[in-house]
Amino acid sequence: MKNWFERNPGKIFLVFLCLLLLAGVWITEKVLAWKSDTYHSGIARVIRLREVQPRFFGKFAPTEDEMRMSDTLVNKGYRVRTDADGFIEPARIHDRPDLSLVFLGGSTTACYYVDEEERFPYLAGRLLEKEAGLKVNSYNSGVGGNFSLHSLDILLNKVMPMQPDLAVMMHNINDLTVLMFARSYWDQDFKKGNTSPIVVLKKRYFDFRLLVEDYLPHLYNASKELEKKVRRALRPKKAAVQEDELRDLRGKKIVIDKDRLLEEFNMNLQLFINMCRARKITPVLMTMANRLKDNPDPLIVQLTQGLEKDHGITYRQYKEIFDLFNQAIRRTAANNGVLAIDLARAVPQEREYIYDLVHFTKRGSQLAAAAIKEGLKPHLASLSAGRN
Repeated sequence: MKNWFERNPGKIFLVFLCLLLLAGVWITEKVLAWKSDTYHSGIARVIRLREVQPRFFGKFAPTEDEMRMSDTLVNKGYRVRTDADGFIEPARIHDRPDLSLVFLGGSTTACYYVDEEERFPYLAGRLLEKEAGLKVNSYNSGVGGNFSLHSLDILLNKVMPMQPDLAVMMHNINDLTVLMFARSYWDQDFKKGNTSPIVVLKKRYFDFRLLVEDYLPHLYNASKELEKKVRRALRPKKAAVQEDELRDLRGKKIVIDKDRLLEEFNMNLQLFINMCRARKITPVLMTMANRLKDNPDPLIVQLTQGLEKDHGITYRQYKEIFDLFNQAIRRTAANNGVLAIDLARAVPQEREYIYDLVHFTKRGSQLAAAAIKEGLKPHLASLSAGRN
């Protein structure tokens, strides 16, 4: 009785031929590489554009950790939609607006856990429209975790082609975090590199994860959520909000160099102003509202106690440098003749307006939108005068 090899000589020959061809290709490549005076590393790098995925539609719900680290956050699903350019909807209300403004920032600007028509970037546009009788489009480009370097990238590559009238930027806490712990905006290893500006594209001969992400996105997202839940269940719960973001840096004592931190932050603020003016966009800076009071609420004490335990940073030190960052925003705006909208003074440091350290509740977002409308009144007056 013939064995499989004897019964399938054609298949064996085909396999042998394929292996021979592959060996020939490999040997040819090696010979050419040996003779060549050039070297190809195979490394490709790109600039990371940190944005919410364009044409996204879904609901963001607070995690267990986020609920534990807040005292007024409503636990429900919040609708998040984006347009073709990754701006959080509603955004492009009018095809031919009289005024357009773009808001740049992190999660405090994105306002994920506020109903979409109450998020201050959108609501401010509606209040301005009502105030001046102009058609206003206001765009929300906030992204959780973004610091000022990411906003500068968005400004250069996504906002400038739109030619808006105003660009409004609000940053503080994320810049403070990256500069305290990574000491540079360009640190490739900070938070496992997912906020670093440069991405190295790795060679992938076959990546099953990417195939699942592209063709089975809902299954992929469900698996990621399950992975997060398992990780949370396996690790001990921590009190401080910073520990969740900086778990790889626990135990590393930090010496705050205020002058260096402020210098780095000031340079990005100045760069934002200069870039806007170079493209005839009116720059606006905003301070960040917060609950870092002289006598903090119990929740704020709980959220910040890990800073001292793990990194040697006291609450007073952290509050001081946070306040200095807000003061740098005011000072840089004044030195450049730029409007500074002072949300840190306009929004009370109470749980009704801010549900954790810095994120707005619905009432806080409404108050921020009203403050923005009041701050931009002079610009509206000059715009209306120019059109008459």
